[in-house]
Amino acid sequence: MKPSTWRWILLAAAAFVVLVLLVSVATAPKHPAALIRIVDASTNPIAGAVIHPEGLRTKPGPYVSGWYGWRADLNGVPNPPVTTDIDGYARVPYPKYVFERIETGTLCLSVNHRDFVPDRPERMVAMAPPAGAPWRVRLDDLWSRIRHKILIARPDPIVLQRGAILKISVRPDAVISANARLFAQVSGLASEDTNYWIRPEPGVIVTRRLSAGPHTVRAVQFESAGSAWFSDVTSITAVTGQSNELVVDLKRGVTVSGQLDGTVLRPVKGGRVVAHVWPQGAKPQDNPPQWHGWTAVREDGSFSIGSLPAGDLEIVALCDGFVSTNGPGQSKMCYPQKHLLGTNDIAITIGMEPTARLEVQVTDDKGNPLKDAHVSTWPNVRYGEWSATILACDCYNMADLLQEGPKPGAWWQQLVPDFQGTSDSSGLAVIPNLPRNVAEFNVEHPRFALPAVVTAGGDKRRQASVTLIPGQTNRVSVRLEPRDESPIKHY
Repeated sequence: MKPSTWRWILLAAAAFVVLVLLVSVATAPKHPAALIRIVDASTNPIAGAVIHPEGLRTKPGPYVSGWYGWRADLNGVPNPPVTTDIDGYARVPYPKYVFERIETGTLCLSVNHRDFVPDRPERMVAMAPPAGAPWRVRLDDLWSRIRHKILIARPDPIVLQRGAILKISVRPDAVISANARLFAQVSGLASEDTNYWIRPEPGVIVTRRLSAGPHTVRAVQFESAGSAWFSDVTSITAVTGQSNELVVDLKRGVTVSGQLDGTVLRPVKGGRVVAHVWPQGAKPQDNPPQWHGWTAVREDGSFSIGSLPAGDLEIVALCDGFVSTNGPGQSKMCYPQKHLLGTNDIAITIGMEPTARLEVQVTDDKGNPLKDAHVSTWPNVRYGEWSATILACDCYNMADLLQEGPKPGAWWQQLVPDFQGTSDSSGLAVIPNLPRNVAEFNVEHPRFALPAVVTAGGDKRRQASVTLIPGQTNRVSVRLEPRDESPIKHY
């Protein structure tokens, strides 16, 4: 064969390889994906398990932070539930970055199957050091993989366990009708799976998916008019494959009524009261059965929340211009006021104090007023010195969740207009109703961002500081920079 012919063959082969590479790049997934496997205790694959991606954690390294909610609107990767195939595998796409250029390292998941105990595992899905890591870090990582024979990242299988059986029945001579629908609350259970409980007959509820170990349990039953009846909270120790039976008595829930104190001007506008009840003396970190409810405040400042169980009551309030004063607490967050609920209705007065108004003047990197910049704050309320959420975002009723099932999306965290505002054509954003302990705010815009600052923990955040004086209009100015000018990175 002539040399020229060989050259043409080699050129054609090279062109074919380039074409294949271009097609591969063009058709490759836009985002990385983890291949998650679900097995039982004997390592047999479990088909039909539903995996729901819920959160993200960053890669290990100099920038390590906490749990981040999965926000498809920001990271561009939706997180619908996926189901395992006959071999127990499911493909879970995830964003390369948790935010900006901070890389994803771990997925936070929930897993459900009708025959197994629900689980909320986490799996490391990206093992390589973050981009920009020094050569010594990369060599140490490579040597570690060689020693442990894990050159390719493969998440460990998720092992689901068989459960214990729990049967709860209402005592036959109960006052409430046996036909009223029965529910149960179990410590540590965060499952939204409708297959978790079965109701073989009126006044009886059963699960075969209770995790082994100690639990606290409460039964709840609803009258036709919607009033809730509660059993006492009972301790049990569940053993896989064995049955536990509880026969319970029920007591009608109590009502907390009252008023906002005289500090608040009447008529009251935009008022809401949120109540959270823990079993008396329980440790919140044990995730015992708990109850949550809320109500709007009437213009005369009065309110009423019915059907609450006995226990330790925590209560907060917010209305236009005022917020409830802090109860006991150890941090700079908002804290609920506390009361003890027994078997009788109670009436209380909620202490209130003025909030602050914040006006933020937003400009671009040239000093020009910037329109459509979204300014937000996140004043947290801390329940039980354990869990925290944005104040007054948790306006939901546990009774509705039990009877109707969870709503789509983040039903436990709703938008609070009081804590955010959008800049107008003059660059002015107004946040009307902030507790005094708010000390920072964020600004989001499609093309601009706040300059990053180093926090006390050593990581970087795009936030600005402010000191508020309640009862007054507080003013501050911020100058943004182009969003892609200096992205936050691990290194």
